[in-house]
Amino acid sequence: MEIGLKMDHLSVEYFGKCIHDIVSISDAILDGWVMKIKNDSENGKYIVKKQTTLLKAPEDASEVPVTFEYHVAYNISYGVPVLCFNIWQPDGSLLTLEGYWKSNMAFGDSNMYETLTQMDHPVLCKPFLSLHPCKTQEILQTFLATSKNPVISWLTVVGPFVSLNLLEEYVKHC
Repeated sequence: MEIGLKMDHLSVEYFGKCIHDIVSISDAILDGWVMKIKNDSENGKYIVKKQTTLLKAPEDASEVPVTFEYHVAYNISYGVPVLCFNIWQPDGSLLTLEGYWKSNMAFGDSNMYETLTQMDHPVLCKPFLSLHPCKTQEILQTFLATSKNPVISWLTVVGPFVSLNLLEEYVKHC
């Protein structure tokens, strides 16, 4: 078993190894994930990726190009990775939580505030949209004993809900 990995949770140290592996894969395939480090924080390592995609406009059925900035960080309070993101509209303004909910059909009939939330980034302490971390442990549990990189495995499950689809090269490392 990997150092820092217990059967019931993902430690901050093992999380750091997992995101380092993601950046290594990304560098090899030029996918855009970048490591960020805030030295004065116990959970100061996180990764960032920006991508532009089409999103249904909240006010009509047209699609508009938006820029997502994804952050994968470690939430010490929950003891799990968290997927934080912001979305910039073509005019440079941030899309609100409610605006994103209306434009994202992947959530279906889910309860918005149990699924998607606005919370402080666990490292930067600034507001970001986020998939609520309360269910993350449950999802991670299925991967901890079998995946070589449970963060990649978790992202393959939760990422598509927020327009983040990992390439096959990542999945090969699970």
